[in-house]
Amino acid sequence: MASKSSENAADLFLKIGLDERTARNTIANSKVTNNLLAVIHEAGVTDGCNRTTGNLLYTVATKFPANALVHRPVLAEYVVSSQIKTPAQLDAAFTFFSNVGPEKFDSSDFEKACGVGVEVSNEEVERIADEVFEESKVTILELRYKTNG
Repeated sequence: MASKSSENAADLFLKIGLDERTARNTIANSKVTNNLLAVIHEAGVTDGCNRTTGNLLYTVATKFPANALVHRPVLAEYVVSSQIKTPAQLDAAFTFFSNVGPEKFDSSDFEKACGVGVEVSNEEVERIADEVFEESKVTILELRYKTNG
């Protein structure tokens, strides 16, 4: 039978939007459980949050660089406030903190490194993709039936 504390942890993991299987698997690993519980408390989401935020916080709990743990609450706040909202931004944050370590850092350097405030619409992505395709269209058409073989 599961202990009361692991049941409480599982309930908390479900509240942040993790699916049942991920919550169960997390409980089976005490290190990840302890890290995720700490991140949930650092982020102030003990009453729950949306699934996207919860999944990003789970990633913070499992991948945050050990040499910069002092900065983990800062990253959790950026995630909860939706200033960091994509896995790519989170990866950039991990790289930034891995390089900074426990030292103080300039928040504007951090925000620039992570793309905080950068918004790109689907239309912009499509427009740029079309431009890149047009620039390479001749080469693409030339090589379209050739294979690497």
